[in-house]
Amino acid sequence: MKKLNESFAASQVAVGTTATLIVAAAAGRDHVSIQPIGVVTVYVGGPGVTSLTGYPVPVGYALDMETTADIYAVAASATAVAVLAEG
Repeated sequence: MKKLNESFAASQVAVGTTATLIVAAAAGRDHVSIQPIGVVTVYVGGPGVTSLTGYPVPVGYALDMETTADIYAVAASATAVAVLAEG
């Protein structure tokens, strides 16, 4: 795992009720952290993710993953905001 000061990037992405690419694939990435802010749970998965098939990440929690793949997310209702950290 990289140290925090090595290739660290943070961002926010709006997530609606259709699958949204929130993190593009990156060969050099070691990890991704996804945390919804606001009041809406975010569901994480592949390009066809839905609120029924995705991994739920409730507000107040974060999902940490070691992956280099694309990551998509969807909100069950309204629009959610996901805070992302990757490195």
